[in-house]
Parts: sequence; C-alpha cells; structure tokens
Amino acid sequence: MRKALGTCILCLHAFAPVVAAAQSPRALLPLDSANSANAGWLKKPVLARRMLDDMRTPATWRFSGTGHLTFPAESRRGGMKVLRIDMDMFTGTPAPNWSRLSTVNLSHPFANEDWSGYNRISMWIRPDFVGIPALPLQIVLHNDGVVKVPDIYGREGLHFVTLSNGWQQVVWEIDPLARDRVTSLEIGYWVNKMLAAPDDRVAFEIGDVELQRVEPDHHTGWNVASGKISFSNTGYQTGTSKTAVASDLHATEFQLVREGSIKPLLRKPIRQVTTRLGTFQQMDFSEVNTPGSYFIRAGTTSTRPFRIAADVWKETIVKALNFFYGQRCGFAVPGAHDVDHLDWFATHGSERVTMSGGWHDAGDLSQGVINTGEATYSMFALAERLRARREDPALVARILEEAKWGLAWVTRVRFDGGYRVAFGSHNLWTNNIVGDADDRTVEAKNNPNANYIAAAAEAIAYRVLKESDPALAAHSLKIAEEDWTYAIDGVENDATRHTPAFAATRMELASIGVTASIELYRATRNEKYAAKAVELARTIVESQQKKPVGKEFQLAGFFYTGPDRDTLFHQFHRGNDQAAIVALGQAIETFPRHPDWMQWYSTVALYSEYQKRSALMTAPYNVLPSYVYRDGDEREVPDTGKVLHGATRAAYRAQVRAGMPMGDGWYLRAFPVWFARRGNFGPLLSQAKALSAAARLRGDSAGLDLAQRQAQWIVGRNPFVQSTMYGEGYDFEQQYSVSSGDFVGSLPVGMQSLGDTDLPYWPNQNTYVYKEVWVHSTSRWLWLMEDLLGAAPAKRNVDVTLSATTDRNGDVTLRAMARGAGSHTVSLRVDNLSAATAATATKTIVLGASRPTMVEWKVRAISDRLPWTAVVITDNDASQRHDVVSVPQAR
Repeated sequence: MRKALGTCILCLHAFAPVVAAAQSPRALLPLDSANSANAGWLKKPVLARRMLDDMRTPATWRFSGTGHLTFPAESRRGGMKVLRIDMDMFTGTPAPNWSRLSTVNLSHPFANEDWSGYNRISMWIRPDFVGIPALPLQIVLHNDGVVKVPDIYGREGLHFVTLSNGWQQVVWEIDPLARDRVTSLEIGYWVNKMLAAPDDRVAFEIGDVELQRVEPDHHTGWNVASGKISFSNTGYQTGTSKTAVASDLHATEFQLVREGSIKPLLRKPIRQVTTRLGTFQQMDFSEVNTPGSYFIRAGTTSTRPFRIAADVWKETIVKALNFFYGQRCGFAVPGAHDVDHLDWFATHGSERVTMSGGWHDAGDLSQGVINTGEATYSMFALAERLRARREDPALVARILEEAKWGLAWVTRVRFDGGYRVAFGSHNLWTNNIVGDADDRTVEAKNNPNANYIAAAAEAIAYRVLKESDPALAAHSLKIAEEDWTYAIDGVENDATRHTPAFAATRMELASIGVTASIELYRATRNEKYAAKAVELARTIVESQQKKPVGKEFQLAGFFYTGPDRDTLFHQFHRGNDQAAIVALGQAIETFPRHPDWMQWYSTVALYSEYQKRSALMTAPYNVLPSYVYRDGDEREVPDTGKVLHGATRAAYRAQVRAGMPMGDGWYLRAFPVWFARRGNFGPLLSQAKALSAAARLRGDSAGLDLAQRQAQWIVGRNPFVQSTMYGEGYDFEQQYSVSSGDFVGSLPVGMQSLGDTDLPYWPNQNTYVYKEVWVHSTSRWLWLMEDLLGAAPAKRNVDVTLSATTDRNGDVTLRAMARGAGSHTVSLRVDNLSAATAATATKTIVLGASRPTMVEWKVRAISDRLPWTAVVITDNDASQRHDVVSVPQAR
C-alpha cells in the first residue's frame, strides 16, 4: 500500500534538525548569457554550409523507443519543416524496457561520408515539457575511419545539450573529431523520471540539421588561442603578481587601461618568454594595485574588463554558494525543482532513513557523506576565517546558512555503529510517494573515512556555532564524538573498505583522522584526541619522499600512499592532496611545543617547496602539475579482464612517458594518468589548497602568489582564454548537468588532456565526466578561498630575514637579520641539522630602531642526501616564525 507523503515524513524524520527546515527559499542568481561561449558561437560567420536534413524526407530517420515520431505538415519558423517526438509518459508503472524509463533514439545513417570540410553541426530544436527542470538531449557522431568516433572510452563524439522550453539554435563544433567516414548522426533522450505526474509531458521538435564551417575555437595545446590574450576573467587581487599571456600578438607594447578611460594607466613592453611549453608573450602589470575595472590593449587586440581589488574573489564565493543552493536536495528551489527524494532511503538492517537533504552530488542526483561532509567543512572553515577578520557579515551569514543545510544531512543520515552512506548513486526525479516502483534504497556501510569526514565537519560546526546557535552546536559535537569513535574502531576492519571510488589510502586516512582529532581536541580539550592526532601524524611524515629523485629535474617532498613508500600517491578524479598538509598545519598550530613539531613543519615546508619547483614545468601559466610518475608503475594496472575505466598498461606507460622526463626513469605530468574518467579540478584545487595552507602557515608570499595563479587558471588565464566557472567571467560553456539544469557558480570535474598526451584539451563538446558539474570541485574552490580571501598574514613583532650559506666542508651558517625595537628572544628549531644545544639555540637580542641585529648559528646537515629545514621563532611564540629549506642535489 502506498503511504501518503506526510505519514512517511513523520515516521522517518522525527529527529530532523529544525534549522534546515526553517530556511527560506531565495531566488537563484540569474545568468548573464551575453558573456557565454554559446552567445559567441552563434555570432560566428558561417564560411560554408551543407544541409544534412531539411526534414522533407521522413524515411531518412530510424526511430526506436517509448514515444512517437511524426513529421508535422505545418511549417515552423519561416517555412522550416521539422520532425517531432512525443514521449510516452508512465504514471502507474515504469516503461516496459530495460531502463524502466521513457527513452527514444533517432539515427540518421550516412554512407561513410567525408565531413572534413566542415567543423560544426547546427540544428534548431524546440522542447516542450512540463514536470522536469530541463531537457538534456544527447547528440552522437559516429565515424568509422582509422580513428573511430566515439572513442574507446565512449566520450569523444558525445555531446549533451541542456535545453529550456522554446526554439533555440544548437551548434556543436566537431573540429577535434575524426569525420572522414561518417556513418551516422544519432540523437537520444531519456526522461529521468520513472513515474510521471498526470500533467507531465515531454516533447521536442528538430529542424534544419546542417553542416557548417566556421573559425574553430582553440581546443588543444598550451599555446594561447589565436588573436587573444589569456587573463584572469575575474581579475587580480591587490598585492599579488598580475600577468597576462599571449602567443601571436603583433604588438611590442601593451597598455593597461581603466574602463571608461581613454588614457592608459600603464604602458610597458611585451616580454617574450620561452619555456618548455613554447614561446609566449607576457604582459606584467604587477605594480598596479589601485582598485578598479581595467582591460589590456596590445595593438588591435584587447581583453574584456576585469577587476583589481582586495576582494576580487568574493563574487565567486557568492556564485559557488548559489550552485550549492541549486543542488539542494529535499528543498524547493524556486525555478529549479520542488522538494525531492523523500522516497529514497539509506538502510541498515531493518532501519531506514530518508536520503532527502544535503546537496545533489553532480550532474546526476547522487548523494553521500564524503562530498557533503567535505563541503560542509569547507564552508564552516571559510566562514570562521572571514568572521575572524570582521568582514562582510552578510557573506558570512550566507555561508553559514548553506553550511547548516549540509550539516543537517550529515548529522541525520547515519546509523549506530558507524554506518553511513559514503556515496549513493541516483539519477532520477522520484514522485516522493513511498511504496511504488521509483523508490530507491542504498545500504549504509561502516567506513572510517566517511566517519572521520563527518566528525571533522561536525566538530568545526560546534566551534563556529557555539555562540550563535548553542543547541545545534552541542548536538553536532555529540555526534562528532560518536563518529570519531566509530572511525577509530573501523580502521583495522577490512570490511570497512567497501567503496573503491572513495577508499582512502593509509596516508589519506591518517590525514583526515588528524583533522577530525584536532577539531575535537579544540572543541573539548580532551587529551585522547590530541594523542590520536600525534599518532596519526607520524603516518603522514613517514609517507613523504624526502630524498630527491630525478637527474635532470630533481624533486622531493611528494607523497606515497603509506609509510612503506611503495606506491606513489596519485589521484585522477577526486582530489585529496590537501589532506596531509592541512592536517599537519593544524597540528603545528595546535601543539607548538610538541617534540614532533619540527618533523611536521619540515614535511609541510618540503611539500610546498616541491609544489613551487614543479610549477616551473608549466610556465608561463605555472599551473600545478599533477604528479610525479616513474617507469614500471604500469604493473599496478590489471591488463586482462574487466578493467576499471578502460585502463591498460600500454596506455598507462604511454601517458607517463608523455610527461616531462626528470631522469632516472622519473616523469612529471601536467595532467594525471587517466582513462575514461578525466577532469583534473579535483586534484588541482586540492593541491592549490595544500599550497595556500602551507603558504599561510609559513608566511610564504611566493606560495600564496602561486596559489592565486591556480584560481586564475580556472577563470580564464589558460590557453583557451575561457572561464570554466559557469556564469563567471567570459566564454563559460554549458556543463553536463542533465538532471538539475545549469546553475551559476558550478565548476566541472575539470580540464582534461588529449588522448595519451600531456596536452590540455578542452573541446566544446559537453559530456561526462570532465564537463560534469560537481560539488567536490566547487567545495574545494570555497576551501581555497579561505586562504586567498579570508586571512591576513600573521602580525610580526620582530621582522626577521632568515638566510643560509653552506661552505665546501658542508658546514651551514644560519643568519637571522632582525629589525624592530626592544629586547627579544630568538630560538632555532631544526630538522636534519645538528642543532646547537638548547642553551645556545635560544639567544637574546636588543633591537634599536636605527639598525638591524644579526644572529648566527653554525650547524651541519646530519644526512647530506636529505633536505633540511630550519625555523627561527621569536619570543617563544611559534606563530612568530621564519623558515629556510634546503634540498640537496640528487646523486
């Protein structure tokens, strides 16, 4: 018997937090479509065209599925003939096919035609639907030449267009695709609603399908798009470096012009730079810090306006929160969807809890505590940092509103014993009626990684909310302590490693365990949490590559999956690279006098030095490379049987060797080694967060500046001169968001590489997973903003410049040049250096305003094959620190 909606909620939601239900609807941010890539595509001159089908010969189309194909006699749009599809809608029972969804497919065969003279497909489409947020149509090109389309991974040649009601021209540039022997053009659609409401309807009409030739968008390689200047569409933060890049300018000088002005504010020569990626033209205007809106002009080429401001990233935070708001589950989002998924359940034995709540995970409607918990944590961390600066209380309130929505789900969807849903797949709008065919369930599992993530989010929520919402804070802390206990109990249980996509390595698990433990220690001051954090931190320290590798390009500081240092730490989809650095940074700040402090500090410092050196490989963009690889690791890839994501050893080896050779069989790749599942914003933004967190910890302005460049890459300072945040900047493309439709502020899974190469590849075809929207990417953006926007460098009571020299005998002289006033102590802490005794490591100095005072220490490397780190601390305050790191040359 089908239960009424209200009865279902009463029996399953008795303990749902009031705070989430009390939130009021708000309007979604509007899209400025004039700045979109699609607006630009439609303005391109058509250089040649060929009609593929004018819909006057119905026999050319093959049709299958649960719907009806007709060719209306009446013309549309000034005489255009069309085909029409009316979908069968199923209200009582699912569709009678394998998917149980109403599905149609159209195919137009071609006799191995050569379309090489054209590079764009155009068609006119008019959707007509009620009961779903958007209509995503799939278009597939099939080519049977030497290069097959679709490719072996089923990605190249697939294009999804998310449509709204009314006539619209759809264009798809196919310039990167082989099209010498085209066999068919396919159009497909499925209604992602198994049981429709009585008034639901879905139909669409298509007319004037034609081939066109246009000047194509830049889609492959490191060179900047022809005739364009690569710049940060959002702008540049005051006090940071500010550069733009081009490849084919004919000018020798550039001008920086304030918007609305005729006279340039700055004129400078364009500098030619040659790197391993090619020859580029660089425009540096770092000296300009006057807030305002500007554009760059070089000869006849100009950028569109961008800002220089201290709060330049603020609007991206607002937009990212808008994306999360649009992705809310169980909430009526105006203009998007009603309350949803009340008939989707997490189960554990005979118990069940509705999954409705939190945020939909991606372009589908999935959900899980891994991404929801991490997003919740990042929001609370950002709000706390902004609040500490007493800036923009309205923005802080908005961040906390969204964070509470995530927290409500994290604290509710759980079972005794540590059973949670790390990830639950879903891609249907259900009817919210319990007991019929579209109900879904997902079994909860005991996963220590999920419990650690939940505990960290709940514990930071306690700290941030304890003054403003003490009841919610206390509730959150109670559950955090339970989740932490479940995580500890589950770590040694093999049965907890149940979800391959989210299975944490030993180093990752220790890292998130440190964060959860420290958050709970900060909340409770219970020493058991401190002891566990210190214990787990040793796993992180022991998992780092300390000794430099490579011969031509030497690197040290990257991580392995565990202390055995057998398997290099690599990710290709989700990114968790920040976990180790954030965790150790929290330990450094929380336990400044612990005996392991210097090991933690040197691990963080060495990793951030690794990041800064490796970024030289991608100059002049300086986007962080993905990972270090080595010959022979392809043995980890199964080469027979069912292989995850289509991986093969041959493809693994080819991709590794397409990276930059470091020597001795080591390689550095700009993009991860990957197969069907591509898109690197998860790893990139996680690495950027690691870099920014380390830079804040170290007072490293160069590190923070490099972190800024990672954000700039995402919003336009890339070879394609395109912002990849939807609705931000210029030339943003529609993304793969087939269930909810498009929301301003979304970030996709990320940029990919071409085939087995290490070249950036960003075609305008829209398909999973690299152009799929994802809360993971967007939450990592918000977490990065905690460091880029939300904090000022620590105030120094003494200005110290620390330097080191090494003589031929290997003796090291450390010199601290101090400026200030009054009497102070200066202490030295070291790693891999034979430090002075405790009695001589700390010195007292008396500073005068007129001249600096120098303090020296004579030390020596304990192992001359390993890096060493020295930290000078003034007045016994570990926050008043300066460091120097030395990495030896590999032998």
